[in-house]
Amino acid sequence: MEINAQFDPESSKISEKIIFSCEHFELTQDNITELKKKKFISYIMEETLPRIIPCQVLIFIENSTKARIIFFNPRFTLPLEVFDEPFLNKNLIERCKTNGWFWMEFTMPLHNKSIKLDFSFKI
Repeated sequence: MEINAQFDPESSKISEKIIFSCEHFELTQDNITELKKKKFISYIMEETLPRIIPCQVLIFIENSTKARIIFFNPRFTLPLEVFDEPFLNKNLIERCKTNGWFWMEFTMPLHNKSIKLDFSFKI
């Protein structure tokens, strides 16, 4: 998985953290499977989701060694199949309910090579 993100000066100023964003990202079932294998996410059953979920991405640089990555889409509603497996989709259901739309979030070490992060500082 490769994420090309641009520095977001307005969000960074408000949150007082360095934030990068990506307006268009296609999150696939294969991406979710890979994130589960690397133990970044759990309790998300990718088979109950569409093959591709168009998302936006926010990347919060927490410190010099880790980042919090958020995939979200305010227009995407979870398919009913997700709710057929409430335990196996626990994290996805809870995050989406809390935020009001599709929301998947995790923290990862910046030195991890399973996700290629390409940061741009163009302002």
